[in-house]
Amino acid sequence: MSNKEKLISMGYKSYENDEIIVYWNPKLCQHATECIRGNAKVFDYERRPWIDLSYAPAKEIADIIDRCPSGALKYEYKD
Repeated sequence: MSNKEKLISMGYKSYENDEIIVYWNPKLCQHATECIRGNAKVFDYERRPWIDLSYAPAKEIADIIDRCPSGALKYEYKD
């Protein structure tokens, strides 16, 4: 089972582009808003889908996700 399949089976949703896959589990989210403060264009809770990876480079997105205190956001770089 791939990491993506494992996380999806655990309730994570996936968002991806050519460089990165971002996973989000709404049940784990504590709404600390570190993601929104990090980049409100990428992470816009009013928009659906609320994560749009086209607004920032993969490294910036990963740095923001690293600040998520709940583990609701995860990522992996694509090869």
